[in-house]
Amino acid sequence: MAHFEPASIKFLRRDPLYDTEKPFQMLTGSDLSTPAQRDNNLLWEEKNVLVQDFRDNVDYFDIDNHGFTSRFLEGFARLDNMTEIDQCYISAIKDLVRKEIADAGTIFVYDWRIRDSSVCYPEGRVNFRDQSNNLLPSNFAHVDMAPVSIVKRIQSSFPQDADLIFAQRVQAINVWKPLNYPVDQWALAVCDTNTMEASELMETDSVRQGDVTALYYAHHNPNQKWHFLRQQTPEEALIFKHFDSKPDVKSSRVIHASIRHHNVAPDAKPRRSIEVRALVFAGNFEYSDKVSK
Repeated sequence: MAHFEPASIKFLRRDPLYDTEKPFQMLTGSDLSTPAQRDNNLLWEEKNVLVQDFRDNVDYFDIDNHGFTSRFLEGFARLDNMTEIDQCYISAIKDLVRKEIADAGTIFVYDWRIRDSSVCYPEGRVNFRDQSNNLLPSNFAHVDMAPVSIVKRIQSSFPQDADLIFAQRVQAINVWKPLNYPVDQWALAVCDTNTMEASELMETDSVRQGDVTALYYAHHNPNQKWHFLRQQTPEEALIFKHFDSKPDVKSSRVIHASIRHHNVAPDAKPRRSIEVRALVFAGNFEYSDKVSK
């Protein structure tokens, strides 16, 4: 019998404000002390959802059908330093993506981050460009990168090959898994792409130290079907899409969020996890490890 669990997620509220203003957020670490210096115009609403455990459900074996899947990845239950991540874990993720993702030629890992639900930052400020800073889980329904940011990253990182890359299939993939122990709280949930509409996504400008990117935040729709791996273990990798340029693919992107569980045991451990973001090109292109990320 399928397991369902009550939880809540924050969604971007539908509001007339966005008829005249594009959603934005400034994550620069600066203090904006006056009303004229807003650091965002995002309006949230928290919604209750039921998340379903999709473990062992063969319907979710193919990432192109629903936008997400899971695979076993052994040997990296703990990752205690950046050197181990850069030299060993990233290589394992590339092997996993090359094996499990269709049309995987060049795999360009452009970012990885560790998240820890026990961290605390003064006044909520964090330098997103510093990978040694662990992040908190994100309870906001979102897609990490909008297409305009995919194009920008390819143009900056592969200036000589950008036109060739744009002429073939490009995918943006996230590989997420827990560290140290199974997830007791703030599990990562993904929404079946077939249960959402493109109109539920709002492109949002995100201003960070030295950079401006675009992502999607999502509106709530009661038809959305959310899934997770109940008590996901460090050996279970959740793989999902941010983008796919293939025009006839069934699922090209997935909204996701860390859920606030309604029933958390008093002795629940804080969540610690690692996520790796990669661009997957159908062709093979040479690049240096020092390429602009």
